[in-house]
Amino acid sequence: MTGIGRCVRTKWTLLALVPVCIAAPVTHSAWRTVASAGLHDTRVAEADSDTLGVNLGLGLLYAGAENLSGQTGIIAHYDHVIDHLDPDHDPFWVMANGTLSQPLVSLNHSAVTLGWQTGVSWFENTVSGVEEALQAQVGIAVNYQHQADAAGLTIGGGYYGLEFDDDVPEARGYSREALKRSSEALAWKLFFQRSVKTELSWEGYWQQWRDRDNWLENQLFLAIHYPILHPVMDSLNVSLLYTRYNLAPYRLQGKAPILPWDENLLFRLYAEIPLAW
Repeated sequence: MTGIGRCVRTKWTLLALVPVCIAAPVTHSAWRTVASAGLHDTRVAEADSDTLGVNLGLGLLYAGAENLSGQTGIIAHYDHVIDHLDPDHDPFWVMANGTLSQPLVSLNHSAVTLGWQTGVSWFENTVSGVEEALQAQVGIAVNYQHQADAAGLTIGGGYYGLEFDDDVPEARGYSREALKRSSEALAWKLFFQRSVKTELSWEGYWQQWRDRDNWLENQLFLAIHYPILHPVMDSLNVSLLYTRYNLAPYRLQGKAPILPWDENLLFRLYAEIPLAW
């Protein structure tokens, strides 16, 4: 596979994910492994397009000593391509992410803490025309925690890379050299987590990536979790991931935008299955 940041991706993945294994003591109580299976739909409203599919995932969560916590996961998707947004779309695509964080000080002995967080996310080959996207950052996190409820703000910097698939852009007059960009970037994220007794919980965030002059990407996420008392299934979940890209930096003078759309919405309905190793 050709694509942005092959070496950079490997380096940032190791930086963001390997510390979880290095810093964490090897105790079964600190680790939790979950599998997931479900359905998804990628909605591109500007093209009046819906692409349905199925997905499987595997996640690893850690919560251990010194309030160090982390998670990493990978989700493989298979699309049932109907409307051919991309005339040569490979229906199999993958997304992965990981974070590691730790509060360092409590502000005035309250529920507000100041700490650090690092994270990486990566996906490739989406039906909406993204060949590969890679984001990695390290930053400062201000969090409020009260029992199972939480809210916070993370501000940091790192690497942002994005490459578009060649099929649709080439039809609009763009060469392969114009399809990818990467740069140092700043990022901020507002997040929340809320529980209603033991019956329902939801979480979400709003994140923006910026370079020195412009915003690069806005992302909104919302997930609702419903616990199920079942020997196999742990919970039933619904998630929405909305992403909007700034296409202006890619546009060449005298040509149409590199893609005829700049946003997509990924809807996912899935069950989580705890694994005991």
